[in-house]
Amino acid sequence: MTSLNNIKNLINSIKNNNVEKIKIQQENTKIFINKTKKHFINNYNYSNKNEEVNIANIKEQKAKVNTRQINKNINQNKSTQTKSVDQSLTYSTIISPMVGTFYRSPAPNESPFVEINSMVKTKQTACIIEAMKLMNEIEAEVQGEIVEILVKDGDIVDCGQALMKVKMM
Repeated sequence: MTSLNNIKNLINSIKNNNVEKIKIQQENTKIFINKTKKHFINNYNYSNKNEEVNIANIKEQKAKVNTRQINKNINQNKSTQTKSVDQSLTYSTIISPMVGTFYRSPAPNESPFVEINSMVKTKQTACIIEAMKLMNEIEAEVQGEIVEILVKDGDIVDCGQALMKVKMM
């Protein structure tokens, strides 16, 4: 089983047969393959007692590291979730209803419909999207303050793409 061709055949057979876990022991060779874990530890046991790896200690250290990472991720996710909940309660997004070219003003040399920090009313035109040579006015759905313009003038936008953030009043 120690020849390279045999190991390659074993790996191909495991891949083709959707085997999740396999452990093989022969004389001085141990092969353990586990496709369900993200982190792998390569252990080779050559039956020399001086070279044996204490697997229990490695698993314990790995569990401690994973626990620390999980706790860190949980703490980060809690703060991110509260921030996103707060933002979703106070902000609305103006979204493109179609594919086209985004324009902030009615003509190239005219002032934009809205600026950052300007107030908008419901049904007020916020921008224009040109699609197939037709100019489509995009209106604000809520009353509030424009906090952020997410698209540059003249950019092509997709259907469902966020155009502006509005802080609701």
